[in-house]
Amino acid sequence: MDKGTTQPIESEDERLTPRWLRRSSAWAWQLGLLLLGMIAVYWLVTHFLVVTLPLMTVAVLSTLTIPPRDALVRRGMKPSIAASIVVLGSIAVLMLGVAALAPSFANQLGDLGPKMEDGYESVLDWVESGPIGYDRDELKDFGSRLGDSLSSGNTGVVESVVKGASTAFEFFAGLALLVVVLFFVTKDSEDLMAWADDRLPGSYRSTATALGSRAWTALSGYVRGTATIALIDALGIGLALLVLGVPLVIPLTMLVFLGGFLPVIGATVAGLVAVLVALADGGPLTALLVLAAVIAVQQLEGHILQPVIMRRAVSLHPIVILVALATGSAMLGIVGAFLSVPAAAVISAVGNELRLRSERNLLSDDTRTDAPPEPLGGPGKAEVPLAEVCADGANEPTDDAADEPG
Repeated sequence: MDKGTTQPIESEDERLTPRWLRRSSAWAWQLGLLLLGMIAVYWLVTHFLVVTLPLMTVAVLSTLTIPPRDALVRRGMKPSIAASIVVLGSIAVLMLGVAALAPSFANQLGDLGPKMEDGYESVLDWVESGPIGYDRDELKDFGSRLGDSLSSGNTGVVESVVKGASTAFEFFAGLALLVVVLFFVTKDSEDLMAWADDRLPGSYRSTATALGSRAWTALSGYVRGTATIALIDALGIGLALLVLGVPLVIPLTMLVFLGGFLPVIGATVAGLVAVLVALADGGPLTALLVLAAVIAVQQLEGHILQPVIMRRAVSLHPIVILVALATGSAMLGIVGAFLSVPAAAVISAVGNELRLRSERNLLSDDTRTDAPPEPLGGPGKAEVPLAEVCADGANEPTDDAADEPG
């Protein structure tokens, strides 16, 4: 040991308490505070749903409205006019699309349930008369008990969602809030970020800017990438259904598109519905062809579309996605399921950036001011060596491996 170094003086309590116990206690306090924070967020989200739900939806939708607004501003248009064109134009296109598809969708949607029931009965017939030889009554009883269990388990979720928007006034108030906030976020996104930055202490601004950049990159990449993949999946499966002469093409195509926003399980469930309808209408051969088309589209998505389109988004493990979907649906029902995975992507990106800065000792009081405002990591970006982000270049890490997404 060097002569100039001194050992920290431990108190009597520290000497008597094992180090592992002190560390465990510190971790327990931190985990307890984290749990309290999660409970507080849950309470705020569920008790002020008419406000929090539009704000969360705006955060997702703004990733789709800000890029075209920026393109119009670069062509010399005022931000207010550009935001008005983008937001009002998107609403107009959505309303025209609903008006055009609603009649045929409503007419075909009434046949979707009976077709699925017929397909389900065909599967039961095959199970009973085929090589399995299982009693169909037992299968139907198991299905009904499973449905009752799911329904009873989701009663609280449905009640909480209905309670949050129990009146027409709350619904339209939330819708109006969504449109107004979306317009201002689209119009003044840079000003809002600058306003938030000015409210932070100077030593925290660089880190907050980097965290915001990572969060925005992850959220925008995920939303735009997921929407693109869902559209390609819907068009591919819808075209296969049209070629094979399967009925209910429009509702099934829309179901596939919406299912694309529920990773892992959404596309699978939508594909199974299409197979059941094909089985009821065209028999086993048509159902097998539809199944082959669904598998082909999903293989195209997993091996080509996902790596190319989602390269700027955060990579999440399927288990993380399933846990996020379950948590979101338990909190906010189907809306929570749609919003949970983007939220998980943002949390993963922010946590990754905090880890990189902690490894480079850029979060302490002494080094926080010198921290760069640019993210140190991100999808497709190598970790920045410490010599490039600190003026003195001290404590440069030896591990300069690229940072994986998320």
